[in-house]
Amino acid sequence: MKKLLLITVLALFATNTISAQDSKGYIGVSIGAAIPTGDFADVAKTGLDLGFINAGYRFDETWGATLNWGATSHSFKEGSGAVAVGYLAIGPMISYGNFDFKPQYAFSSAVAKADGSESVTFDVESSWILGATYNFPLGGNWGLAANFDYLNFKVKDADKSSSVLKASVGIQYRF
Repeated sequence: MKKLLLITVLALFATNTISAQDSKGYIGVSIGAAIPTGDFADVAKTGLDLGFINAGYRFDETWGATLNWGATSHSFKEGSGAVAVGYLAIGPMISYGNFDFKPQYAFSSAVAKADGSESVTFDVESSWILGATYNFPLGGNWGLAANFDYLNFKVKDADKSSSVLKASVGIQYRF
């Protein structure tokens, strides 16, 4: 949590130069790779990241808010089965030109299903995302987005937290 706070404060100081925005906000969808890290990488393979809602709204040229809803899915490294992590995240958005930095608190859940067994849902105690988006205007109200996010979550009664690096591309409607 201290790292998240430090990175947020550093980003605030780094954004003292304001750059013009070509849109007040956007809403879009994305698809990409979800790469487990740490202990999670010992049991799960690289999987799919789906961004069902990627939204950002700018209050001025630097400050805004973001809302993201998505999920990652991973096959087990041993045996058959899969694990999925879903999230709904909200937080501030700090913009500089076409770049958006988005530290977010996330409401998450995790579900696993091994071969021949029933699904098991895990209680997630805490979860957060450090996200960055680079917005590419296409003209009119459309644009492309390149997203790079770090999702961290802690399952109840687990010794350590788990994390996923997510790299995705998406399309957005800009307003």
